[in-house]
Order: sequence, then structure tokens, then C-alpha cells
Amino acid sequence: MRYFFITQDTGLPHSIQYRDFDIKGGRHLFLKADQERLNEMTVLYLDGKGEEARPDFIQRPVTMFSERLQDILEAYEPELIFKDVLLIHKEKELQYRYVHTLMDQLEAISQNSEFYPNGMEKRLILDGRKAAGHHLFLLENSRRRDPLVSLPLAESLLRRNCIGIRLEEVEVE
Repeated sequence: MRYFFITQDTGLPHSIQYRDFDIKGGRHLFLKADQERLNEMTVLYLDGKGEEARPDFIQRPVTMFSERLQDILEAYEPELIFKDVLLIHKEKELQYRYVHTLMDQLEAISQNSEFYPNGMEKRLILDGRKAAGHHLFLLENSRRRDPLVSLPLAESLLRRNCIGIRLEEVEVE
């Protein structure tokens, strides 16, 4: 099966901006094991004129998908845990629901992967046997913190004309 890193298209013009912190700042990665520490709902306030483009996938401050994609994600990966994130544009009285998606981490990096001396992946190769049956996950023991999606899930997302999503294919053995 083919897999892709899914990332937020940060070059999306007129993208949403948070009021309280920089969207290009650090991001926090939470896993299923963190579910008890997280609130069931988080509210973030938006800046701007209320006419900004709203990407369907946001990586900062946390990994979240637009509400419209939750059912698709759940269909492919029923064990995902979702926490609600409400983005509110107070001045325009607008609100948008996203879901903070808590995923599994898999140790699925192939032994044939190549690394730089500092530990960064030079050539990342995914072990297809270890990733089999998973459609949305993170890599354990990797410096790359972007989620991976399977080809069927990627195709399903693309059929819905998602905004602000970039896919980068990963080599699989």
C-alpha cells in the first residue's frame, strides 16, 4: 500500500490567523495516551476580517481536521480519539468546529532507511508490514512529526475537495 505525509499548506492565501499566538509558531503533538489530560473542548479566537480561507487540516497549535472530515477519518481508523476545537471570530459572530485528532504512533520505519549523523532522516522508508491496516498514524522514533495517511484515505480526502492539504508520498518496502 502507498502512504503519504499529510501537511498543512501554509502558503494558502488569506488563511486563518489566531488572535492569541502565531500560527507559524511551535506545535504540540498529543497522542491517544494524552486523552485524559485534554479538555473535551477547546476554544481559540481568530483574528482578521472573517473572510479568511479555512483549511481542512491544521497542524498548529495542534493537529486538527475540519468537522466535515471527522466521519471519513473515523470510517478508516475507528480507534481515533477526537476532541472538539471551536474557532471563534468574535467580531463577525462566526464559529467553526474542528476536531483535534489523537492518533497512534507506530514503529514502522524500515531498517533500510538512511539517517544523517544528527538523527534526521535522509531517506525515510516505511515498513509496509508494520503499517498495514493503519490509515492515519504518526511515526515513532522519527524526527518528522507529520501524520501519515494511506492511499485510500488520501483519495477519499481528495474527492472532497479539501482546502489547505498537502500530500507527500513516502517510500514503502
